[in-house]
Amino acid sequence: MFESNYQKILNLIPTLKDITHNSVIRHDNEQDLYLLVEDKTPYTAIFILTHKLGSINRPDIKFKVYFDAELLEVLSVCNEATLNSTHPYLAQCNDMNIQWELNIFIEKWIEYCLDKYKGLTWHTQ
Repeated sequence: MFESNYQKILNLIPTLKDITHNSVIRHDNEQDLYLLVEDKTPYTAIFILTHKLGSINRPDIKFKVYFDAELLEVLSVCNEATLNSTHPYLAQCNDMNIQWELNIFIEKWIEYCLDKYKGLTWHTQ
């Protein structure tokens, strides 16, 4: 799953390895899609993929990409703007079962984004 999600995110964001600043896809018929850069090194990066609804980001998926190993791992979903930070699906992921569920969630989210945004241009914010 980690390898598959890595390939899918590259289909959505072909220039992911080169992105160093927050980026956005503007879409006339859909919500804009944002890629926020939290941390970037030559071999890894932490991003957030989300929609912005006023001051709220949803689904606010934070993930880590391992460029050298070609893996994508979910770190959290809605962690920074949650009402119930103790809920296991909203807090940091340490349990393997929760981790697996969140990686299934990002797989579905990326597939949705590919359906709506694939081929559109990412612009630096």
